[in-house]
Amino acid sequence: MKRLHLTAPLALAALAVWLLLTLGGQWLQAGSGQHSLADAAGGGIGVGWLLAAGFAAIVALASRDRRAAGLFAPAPMRSARLVWLPLLYALLMLLVAWADGWPARGVLLLVACNTALVALSEELMFRAVLLQGFLDRFAIWPAVFLSSVVFGAVHAANGFASGDAGAALVQSVSAFLQGLAYSAIRLRTRSIWPMVLVHGLWDFSLMSSMLSASSGGDDSVLPYAALFAVLPMCLYGLYLMRAVRGHAMPGMAAPAT
Repeated sequence: MKRLHLTAPLALAALAVWLLLTLGGQWLQAGSGQHSLADAAGGGIGVGWLLAAGFAAIVALASRDRRAAGLFAPAPMRSARLVWLPLLYALLMLLVAWADGWPARGVLLLVACNTALVALSEELMFRAVLLQGFLDRFAIWPAVFLSSVVFGAVHAANGFASGDAGAALVQSVSAFLQGLAYSAIRLRTRSIWPMVLVHGLWDFSLMSSMLSASSGGDDSVLPYAALFAVLPMCLYGLYLMRAVRGHAMPGMAAPAT
């Protein structure tokens, strides 16, 4: 089978299909009603998330250069230690969610499955396919910035599914800041897998905390606390990219010519 060269137009076309699968699946599963993301995560396996993850995996695996797309283990392996700050925040959020009390075991298992699907789907789409497509056309700084803007904008669409525009805006800003940090670590480690782990833990903590709070008639403060937590992560990502010059990044092999 002929391998794909991940160009910017191809990556954007893949993103359009991915969005259709993600949002279309959520709409079909929710029916005519509006549900929060937490309710969707704990209400059954998300068909849209499953289909979108499968599609993103197919596109990424069809790439001509899977190493450049970040599908292998961190290289060098010691670069994985760069994930320490976002991993620390994710673990602290998990501790807060545990202290607030878990939802029922069956619901918790569904949340774990769905947040793992979302983490895999989004990291494959945004940090493997889309970022690599932008890097084919742009230098590192604009590629990282554009992919993070798109990542944030896509999360704003959650307002249509949940009916909560304010929460969607908070999530969009948070996703943009996270995208900058995640992209920097993805490029420095040359792998999406450290951020798949962090992304999954982050979402699991948020969703389980929101479900636990809503069952008691309260609102979880964790989503708003997380917004403040992502600012240091964003600054950390910018620090990792401090020596970027055009298409060259410290600790990352130069692109083949």
